[in-house]
Amino acid sequence: MKKTACILVMVALALNVAAQTQDAKIQASLDEVKAQLVEFNTEHMLDSLDQEKLPRLVSGGLLAGANMSNFIITRNHKPMSSYMRIGAEFGGFLDFRITKHFSIQPQVIFCAQQNYFAATDTLNTLWSFAAEIPVYFLGRFGNMEKGYIQFGGGLFTHFTFASNVPDKFKSWDDPTSVKPSEDPHDYKELYNLHDNHFGICATVGYEFSFGMQINASYKISVSDIASFYKRNKGQEIADALIFPQSVSLTLGYRWR
Repeated sequence: MKKTACILVMVALALNVAAQTQDAKIQASLDEVKAQLVEFNTEHMLDSLDQEKLPRLVSGGLLAGANMSNFIITRNHKPMSSYMRIGAEFGGFLDFRITKHFSIQPQVIFCAQQNYFAATDTLNTLWSFAAEIPVYFLGRFGNMEKGYIQFGGGLFTHFTFASNVPDKFKSWDDPTSVKPSEDPHDYKELYNLHDNHFGICATVGYEFSFGMQINASYKISVSDIASFYKRNKGQEIADALIFPQSVSLTLGYRWR
């Protein structure tokens, strides 16, 4: 009986030790699972916070500032020059976020531009009211919550609504506004200024955490807006080309 009792006690102790060991393993497994769940939840929360810091997929804003513009003159047949004068512009934009660091931003800008233009000994002031539609492909670097640098390039088109021209520039579109000389052997200058042009553009700026922006941009036309001709015996011979260019400094605000 004593041996049987001892054996039963030893078996009970062994079972108790085994149970405690199994409980320890189960507890360790549970602790490991809890740790993994905590780590997963933490990473998930951080990812969610990072998503919240990003701008909306589509956002918009306003821009206003100053510009300076003039003409680049090529194949100049006589001393002609163009000097920048200050103007103003305002407009708005839509921003389509593609990734965290890249977006496409079309703009509509209404601008008043002017420059000094000398085709003779007289210095004339040319001004125009126009709309420009640039489309920028923008890269962004920095903290999306605290502020970031943005820069990029793209294409633009320009539509002139109204303008003034000197006496020889009777019309933006009519090359015969200056009548040729009655003598067919005499050279007569004709001027043809076009309302619209298109070109390339670039911009760089900084956006603060509260949505305020400061931007600088440059635009240059790749299409000729003004062709100067000489009429010789009824034939028109192209003599000079003009390409507008402008620089702008604007303040803006984007609703996040």
